[in-house]
Amino acid sequence: MPRPPASPRLAAAADPSTTSAAAAGGKKRRVKEAKAEVEPVEEAKVEETVAVASEEATEAKATKKAAKRKARQEAEEAPKKKGKKSKAKAEEQQQPAPAPAAEKEEEPAKAAGEDVLLTADEFRSKNHISSAGEGQELPDPVQRFEDAPFGKKIRQGLAAAGFAAPSPIQAQGWPVAVSGKDLVAVAKTGSGKTLGFLLPAFRAIAKGIASTDEGKGAVPSLPSVLVLAPTRELVVQIEAECAKFEQYTKVTSLAVFGGAAKPPQVKALKEKRPQVLVATPGRLQDLMEMRSVILKQVCFLVLDEADRMLDMGFEPEIAKIVAETQEDRQTLLFTATWPKAVQRIAQNYLKEEHVHVNVGQTEDLAANKAVSQEFFKIGDDEKEMKLWRILADLPENAKLIAFMNTKRRVEQYTKVFWGKGFEVAALHGDKAQWERDRDLGKFSRGECWLLFATDVCARGLDIKSVTHVVNFDMARDVESYVHRIGRTGRAGASGTSITFFNEAYDLECSPALAKIAREAGQPVPDFLQKAADKQKQAKNKLWRY
Repeated sequence: MPRPPASPRLAAAADPSTTSAAAAGGKKRRVKEAKAEVEPVEEAKVEETVAVASEEATEAKATKKAAKRKARQEAEEAPKKKGKKSKAKAEEQQQPAPAPAAEKEEEPAKAAGEDVLLTADEFRSKNHISSAGEGQELPDPVQRFEDAPFGKKIRQGLAAAGFAAPSPIQAQGWPVAVSGKDLVAVAKTGSGKTLGFLLPAFRAIAKGIASTDEGKGAVPSLPSVLVLAPTRELVVQIEAECAKFEQYTKVTSLAVFGGAAKPPQVKALKEKRPQVLVATPGRLQDLMEMRSVILKQVCFLVLDEADRMLDMGFEPEIAKIVAETQEDRQTLLFTATWPKAVQRIAQNYLKEEHVHVNVGQTEDLAANKAVSQEFFKIGDDEKEMKLWRILADLPENAKLIAFMNTKRRVEQYTKVFWGKGFEVAALHGDKAQWERDRDLGKFSRGECWLLFATDVCARGLDIKSVTHVVNFDMARDVESYVHRIGRTGRAGASGTSITFFNEAYDLECSPALAKIAREAGQPVPDFLQKAADKQKQAKNKLWRY
């Protein structure tokens, strides 16, 4: 509050009701200063000064009222806008601003968000997305989770999971899947394809497209969504993703796989009545023969890692399983490669008008360009010492998988490094399921940073933050080699692959190794190039590339 005036004659000039805060305040100070300086005999001059100040204050008040009236008129005439402008902005405004400009001022965050979105063609070009179908037009990709074609609760689950934006396969695959069309998606492992097929499956259940098994304790179980995957580790991983979204979708799921006792799985099928069943082909066929599960209600089928399932000889089981599902089902096929065998099952099991999406490399096989490839010419008796040296030079945050070809060798080196005080894990086909789950969990959680494994770990498993892969023994075929080195450099990260090359045994691999490295933009060492020139073409068809 301004200090009271020293004289009644100054009251008119100092009255807040007759002056504006901006105009009259300065006037009052000047009047008081003048009053202190003049003598009583000059009081007439002071009164004149007060009168002038009062007149100016009255004019300021009138100007302020006129500005307010004009602002009210403009607010009544202009369309309703989201935000309110500040009082100061209303006083200063002389001309009404057009509505679009006001929205830009009031919603800068929205404008900024729109700026980062690409056109559909720009997004596909940036992420190397293409359609292999003749004359096929792809729907616009989903670039933000808030635009995803799912319910609010599923979008909340995506936000809670901490994902920044849909991966390319999710962005392009989701619009196709929710349209009800069959889909072939060729994308490397670690591309986010698991949620690429699970979320459309959840949506189908929520929309009533996929029916629900309402039985309580009866057998057999009648799932409406079936996901087939080649290995028990991948099956467990997919079901774990289902479980993460169970609180948001209320969808029940169950994993069944070989290498574990059947009775507990039969009991779980009876009690849980899963809507989503994730299974390996062999164990599922066993349970079907036992009449523990019937697939007549399956209207949403996913074949994950289809190329790997064919490599493992599951084609007969797949044929029997698919024959038991609904004929008008929706089928999604995901694969990292596109050989003729996979093309054949796509032709057999998918509708003729299915959509084919390629993400990234479209060759049959290609190494991840985010992985640097190193090669060492070395004999078998030198490998252990070289591995010790590699481990000694690793940074503190390193996480390494060493691939070996035999279970015996995996066990041997696990014991050696454990005896030297290393926290080490091991994976191979002879381990019991609980041992595999334990060791894989320890490595995934970072409780140990060194894993010895056979090719059971080469593909399908999404292990976070693997920085290095060592091919201690050469892979048995070119496809296994590519998938081994693909365990690192995932989800946008970089990684390093180190391969021990024994010329006595690995000469036939050299043409493929050199070509894969060149295609990924990696240097080819002289010894490997000379070996490749000498070999020219691999005699073993498993290493033809």
